[in-house]
Amino acid sequence: MDKKILAALLVAPFLGGQSLSVNSYDQKDLNNEVIIAANWQQLSGEYAAYLHQSFNTATDQLDNILLNLPEGKKPAIITDIDDTLIPSTAYFSSMVDTNESKNIERSRYWWNHQEATALPGSVDFLQKAYRKGVEIFYISGRFNDVKAVTLDKLKKLGYPVRDEHHILLQNEQNVTLSKEDKRKQIINMGYYPVMLFGDQLEDLGEVDKGLYPVKKNWVYQNQNKFGIEWFILPNTVYGFWEEAVTTDYRTLPPEEKHNARVQITQQENCSLNISQLYKQHVMMADLWIRKSADFKATALQTYNLASKALELPENRNAKNKAIVVDIDGTLIDYPPIHVTPPLCQKFSDPTEKMKNFEQQLEASSIPGAREFLNKAAALGYEIFYLTAREHSSGRPGHKGDVEDFTLKQLSYHGFPKVKQSHLLNRAKFCPRSRKSCDKEYQRKAIASGKVDGINYDIRLFVGDLLDDFDLKEQGLSPFEKSSVERTKDQYGRKYFIIPNPVNKTWMWHYYSKAAGKDICHLSEQERSELRKSLIEDWPEKNLYQSDQL
Repeated sequence: MDKKILAALLVAPFLGGQSLSVNSYDQKDLNNEVIIAANWQQLSGEYAAYLHQSFNTATDQLDNILLNLPEGKKPAIITDIDDTLIPSTAYFSSMVDTNESKNIERSRYWWNHQEATALPGSVDFLQKAYRKGVEIFYISGRFNDVKAVTLDKLKKLGYPVRDEHHILLQNEQNVTLSKEDKRKQIINMGYYPVMLFGDQLEDLGEVDKGLYPVKKNWVYQNQNKFGIEWFILPNTVYGFWEEAVTTDYRTLPPEEKHNARVQITQQENCSLNISQLYKQHVMMADLWIRKSADFKATALQTYNLASKALELPENRNAKNKAIVVDIDGTLIDYPPIHVTPPLCQKFSDPTEKMKNFEQQLEASSIPGAREFLNKAAALGYEIFYLTAREHSSGRPGHKGDVEDFTLKQLSYHGFPKVKQSHLLNRAKFCPRSRKSCDKEYQRKAIASGKVDGINYDIRLFVGDLLDDFDLKEQGLSPFEKSSVERTKDQYGRKYFIIPNPVNKTWMWHYYSKAAGKDICHLSEQERSELRKSLIEDWPEKNLYQSDQL
């Protein structure tokens, strides 16, 4: 076991059961709300898979886009830098358990001394585009006085940088220019942006000013651009999306920011006694997936890409073609399930369990899901709905009640081809010795003809976990990040992933592996210390702090 993790577990019992008082909420408490978001973005295979999905599909589309370039225009790709090409979440996660906050000198020190690495898939894609004659422009809110350092780091990582004029930061007085102004500068030089990349909506276009509902409407107005002209990458740790929580958010003190986050996620309405530490640590991940227009954009992008894949001749002309889709977090909003009950809590009363399901009937569908499935049905694909839900709640005399509810819920949302034979839950097609089994058994049943006598050719998988794809059938673990590297060419081509930083299955597998035991056998304080021990720190942080003395 990692020494840092072991130390966290050893010290946890002596810390006692900490409670959080909203009345004394300080910057340290606010910083700790990023922990699960940082764990997912820094450690999960799902995040890496989404990056490969984005850069793979951009690669696949580039040649056709260049063939249709307006006459007399020079092609350009405009990309953000931080958390689009270079991971920078450690800047924020290194402030966990401290009262530090973002400031000018800390940012300048970070950009100068950051140990930069490249995000998966980004270097290969930009190198390919550059070799095809596409000019690459890098735009960022970084200070102008770190331009030389930024250029040097980009080049060392393998990114194609023609010269310093292809890096647009703040001006020489470090006055912030909007990214829209920078894009206009590039266009005025005679370039035609064929693709834009970023981890914020503002990296892609001139976003309407306002709170979440306004930004969400802007995303829907531009939904057909995601995955074609615009490529958005998930950033659950920080961003302008956070500031859309409430008016004047940036100027609020920590306790008022926290109150605004709680109010918009409505965490106080949970029916179970949820650990205050868990609620704190999951806050930013919860906020991003429930109340950010950026999440809506990532989901629309995934479904736009999957829709294009349906039309490819090798898929469309396949015999007995089928697609397999997960339900929770892929078709239907996930958050109500992760909050009630939260990780390591279960309903002891089957009636309460079923009541919880029934309350989720009208939970929102994931943006783009219905349109994608309707298109698949129209093109003649068979659709199989796979779910980790149980077959029954356990209520006496109500066998199959969870399955019946799931069929009702899928029909309520207007999803096509909903029928009992094509809804496969964890009780279906299991080995005789088991009442419940993993999705690999249901996938094998679809392909082998056990469902309805037809051997289906599964062309696409859509899910929010690597476990929703046929990795196990290839001898790979869906809970190992290394499996993503071995299947990296499949993302955006066969596998399509919806980002979900609050998925309890991912949490349980990753945290249990890190702890060396089932984390549900740990105390909540031990689980809290484990989550904190896993975040990426900033090695140069101590040097920065020394410089400030």
